[in-house]
Amino acid sequence: MSIEKMSLVTIRGDKESLDETLLQCTSSGCFHPEMASSLSEYASGIVTMREENPYASVLRNLTDIAQSTDMDLNFTNFDQIALESKDFSVFVSKLDTKLKKLRNKKQGIENLTASHTQTLAHLTHLKELGQNFDDIFQCKYLEIRFGKMPVESYEKLHYYKDKPFVIFSYDKDAGYHWCLYICATDDKRLVDGLFQSLYFERIHIPDYAHGTPAQSIAFIEKDLKREEAELEAVNKEISNIISHDKDMINMVYSKSCVLAAAFEMRKYAAFIKDEFILIGFVPVKEETLFTNYIQGLDRNLQLSIKPPESDVRLKIPVKLKNNVILKPFEMFVNIYGLPSYKDIDPTPFVGITYIFLFGLMFGDVGQGLLFSLLGLYLSKKKKMELGDILARIGLSSAFFGFFYGSTFGNETWLMPIHQALFGRTHFIHVMAPSSTNIILIGAVTIGIIIIIASMSMNVVLGIKKKNIERAVLSHNGIAGMVFYVGAIFAALGTMVLGLNLMTPLYIIPVIVLPLLIVFFKEPIAHLLQKKTPFPHGFGGFFVESFFEMFEILLSFVSNTMSFLRVGGFILSHAGMMAVVLTLTEMVGGGASILVMIIGNLFVMGLEGMIVGIQVLRLEYYEIFSRFFDGDGKAFIPATITKEKK
Repeated sequence: MSIEKMSLVTIRGDKESLDETLLQCTSSGCFHPEMASSLSEYASGIVTMREENPYASVLRNLTDIAQSTDMDLNFTNFDQIALESKDFSVFVSKLDTKLKKLRNKKQGIENLTASHTQTLAHLTHLKELGQNFDDIFQCKYLEIRFGKMPVESYEKLHYYKDKPFVIFSYDKDAGYHWCLYICATDDKRLVDGLFQSLYFERIHIPDYAHGTPAQSIAFIEKDLKREEAELEAVNKEISNIISHDKDMINMVYSKSCVLAAAFEMRKYAAFIKDEFILIGFVPVKEETLFTNYIQGLDRNLQLSIKPPESDVRLKIPVKLKNNVILKPFEMFVNIYGLPSYKDIDPTPFVGITYIFLFGLMFGDVGQGLLFSLLGLYLSKKKKMELGDILARIGLSSAFFGFFYGSTFGNETWLMPIHQALFGRTHFIHVMAPSSTNIILIGAVTIGIIIIIASMSMNVVLGIKKKNIERAVLSHNGIAGMVFYVGAIFAALGTMVLGLNLMTPLYIIPVIVLPLLIVFFKEPIAHLLQKKTPFPHGFGGFFVESFFEMFEILLSFVSNTMSFLRVGGFILSHAGMMAVVLTLTEMVGGGASILVMIIGNLFVMGLEGMIVGIQVLRLEYYEIFSRFFDGDGKAFIPATITKEKK
């Protein structure tokens, strides 16, 4: 539960061995490259390579081939590949040319088959027409249109008896009349416009339809059988080519992915004369693995491994390291921003507080277990990060639901167990009026503890970074913590214990002095650094600090009161489930089960989402804002990008 330790790696070698070195760096999967050309000592005489990746076109062509042939490209071992990398493009080009001829032939057959199939569907409706198509279309002074029109439109034709056309319906189904109309050639524009307004859909009879419709149908069906056989033969030929070259295709694809990734890394290298320089970070625990990769090249390479702080110009990348329980909550940290290398990983704090607060706000045994099952499904089947979080907070919800005595909103099922364990029917009866104040006060108390813990983490970070202003002088440092805790004790002493702590002996050291330290933190910090205390004048400092202090005091109150929402959601969840149970009782009978199920699902979906968002809001605004900067840089090792089919 920390930040992975890093090492700074520098590799030098002859330019001829660059590609092999980059290949090994990429294959290791643990090398985070940095721009070597950005460092000043390599600025003189540096040449950077800006060439087009020669393997990108190979991968594009292979992907196109796979898509057009329904082949699955698989990343496989390519140690036994017989081709040199320089011959990849030739191999792929020949394969593409061979397949392209077959694909074009296949496309032509498919287009012809589609045309014949469509024509056959039309001619089926003309079977009862005994006329010869050749005789029909030889008419010189008449225009004949085949097609279909909606039944409603056909019934309106009696309104157009005076128009110069004749129509024959030779088939009918539920929605259309299949028909033909005849008109004089001179009247075709008028008649065609009329039928178009009646939604007539013309069907063109192709030139290859000869004889009667029945004769044409027999002829086309014979052609279709022949085309299906041709198509099967072409598909078989394509399949044979792919089967024959499948292993080689996958090996070329796999090695091209690796070489393309390695080539992309050239931009990180700097070149001085005939020598290249590579700089990057490697996790300490993977140093041996990385060293073995580089030394396995058997080249005259110089490998240097130093502490990550050796070059202050390079920002050390961050890789979070957490156990299996807390690791899913790295997602929330990543959304906000990573910690810097010298910071504290907030993931454990986020994970523990998120699990605790969600369960506290959404306590129900049945619904919590359903959340966990849903989370496991999303995690295992859909590979969703959120699923792992749901699985954990669902268990927390079930845990707190047990103490609330709530199972799918029912607060009577667990009463015998509570009676046996705790000597009363409800360990915590959320809906009892006497519990409301306890819940709200408890929620604020939890908030106070979390805020103090957040401020403590800020103090630790300040000490770790040797930043006195952050650790001692700030409102989230020791001074602010003394004031916050002191103010809370004074309020508790007055309201709960009846003690008056607001005396000069208490107020001056615990309230006034910490506030003065926070107010004058910048001048004090400047004096400790032997600088001018008020570089921009006292007046400007005073006005700015006055309003800043007002905001700080307001934030202490608002941040503390913000945790009232924790108690509010405990009560609202119990209230919503009480409504569901009331509706269930009102409906009664078999329908009550359906109402119960729908009500629970509604509450789980709506309130579960709202509670999840509200807890995340507390994490970001009330907790992270006190100690977490989120300005770290992610550790992104050079890896092989596999093209998608």
